[in-house]
Amino acid sequence: MFRPSHVVVCALALTATACNDTVGNFVSSSATIRLVNDTDTPLALAVAGVVDSANTRLVFGEASACVFVNLPATTVPAVTVTNAVTGASITFTPTLTVGANLSVVAFGRAQGDVQFAALDNRFVPATNDAGLRFFNGAPSVGPLFMMRAGIALTPNILFGAASSFVSVPTDSASITFSNGTSVVLDAGLMAFPLGQNSTVFVGPPASGTVPLRFFTAQGC
Repeated sequence: MFRPSHVVVCALALTATACNDTVGNFVSSSATIRLVNDTDTPLALAVAGVVDSANTRLVFGEASACVFVNLPATTVPAVTVTNAVTGASITFTPTLTVGANLSVVAFGRAQGDVQFAALDNRFVPATNDAGLRFFNGAPSVGPLFMMRAGIALTPNILFGAASSFVSVPTDSASITFSNGTSVVLDAGLMAFPLGQNSTVFVGPPASGTVPLRFFTAQGC
């Protein structure tokens, strides 16, 4: 369900050199973020007051384009999030540091409740492996742990938190989630890209349904 995008957005507050095409020549005063929506509230992401076309309406299971945020932003808020339907502002105050690479996940306990958690994307998987972690955005099932082929990969993770990355083989294997008593989500056979870091986002059931939902996204 992840909508891939390779768009890179530079904030208006950046100088002309802030988004240079030369590899390795991005300004050192920026942070990189990707907004991931684990709620049923459509979200829009703006950087320095500007909303890129890729970030105008992010629904459950979608992620924004990677955006570079100038630090410090002195004239307008560096990053703002709004309800894409009503236009209402949503409190969004991530702690951004120079050089940070973050997936910022929106999650909540009920319809209309939108909270945010910032997840550090930096991890180097073992040779010939992929990096994998999960985020628990399902409020009704309590702490969860992730298993691959029936073997636990993580400890119990509370609602609103993410596990640490682990290295996993790149071949397909069954990914499941348990509350310690039973398997509450069977994500089926999943494979992850060599050398890349992926996050499985576990989410609440859709309105009027019972099964938990999930999707995956990569960091920037």
